[in-house]
Amino acid sequence: MGPSQPPARLPVSATAPTARVGAACATCGTALQGSFCHHCGEKRLDYHDYHLGHFLEHAVDTATHFDLKVVKGAWSLLRRPGLMTREVLAGRRVPWPKPLQLFLVVNLLFVFAAHKLKLQIFNTPWRYHLDNWYGGWAAGRMQSLAARRGLAVDQLAEQFNASANVLSKTLIFAFIPLLALLLTALFWRQRRYFLEHVVTATHLISQILLVELVMIAPGTALIWLINQARDEPLGFGNRDMVATAIITLSITAWAALLLRRTYGGSALAAGARGLAVGIGFFWLLINVYRPLLFLVTYWLL
Repeated sequence: MGPSQPPARLPVSATAPTARVGAACATCGTALQGSFCHHCGEKRLDYHDYHLGHFLEHAVDTATHFDLKVVKGAWSLLRRPGLMTREVLAGRRVPWPKPLQLFLVVNLLFVFAAHKLKLQIFNTPWRYHLDNWYGGWAAGRMQSLAARRGLAVDQLAEQFNASANVLSKTLIFAFIPLLALLLTALFWRQRRYFLEHVVTATHLISQILLVELVMIAPGTALIWLINQARDEPLGFGNRDMVATAIITLSITAWAALLLRRTYGGSALAAGARGLAVGIGFFWLLINVYRPLLFLVTYWLL
């Protein structure tokens, strides 16, 4: 065998914005029709890619870049629900943000607003768990753990509340597979891939968070008007009922529009399915999300 050949130098033409047609992809060997391989997506390197300034440029962009597609996607969820979902499922993904990227940004915005406004929609302090269907079992677990650590239950509850406040922000992610399962049941006749329902569920939970943010102001105003009409303060339980009713109706309306544009069907069917999503969301919140939050928080105490 002859001596190994030194690596070939990049031709001058590689500095052009568009790669020379017919050049081979370095990864798969496919003839290039542009700067990127249409077979594997590999980029054809040019001299600019070897400059230190190019590396630093990408490092800064990675650390500071905010994709304006997220703003477009969030606005679309409120203004034209279902348009983005239908486009993404049809393969037209370039104009829209990645579903998970959109959810993470919206979730961050919701968590910030919830902290400032002291909202307790997802965060579930210890006293809320006692009133749930698993409350007796949860109380026994907490009493046993408090006894082993030589603490009063109230002291352990303070630690629990602090941990639950942090974990509740992360566990909102659990609604994506839960809503995907609900959508699978609602649209089982369409025989769609489960991943399609996952994409729709990711958009749906992002929409729910946005709707809750949008409805904070009118919901607060309505509760104030009820207070004035009754000429007496509205109790915590009644306030929760009013807030839940407002949010459920809002989620139902927006979800119905999203589902109709995404899956098709009549307005009546979409309304019924939107109502199923609105009710199903709160059912999952109480009967699945809160027990999950308790288990994870208890396990990490």
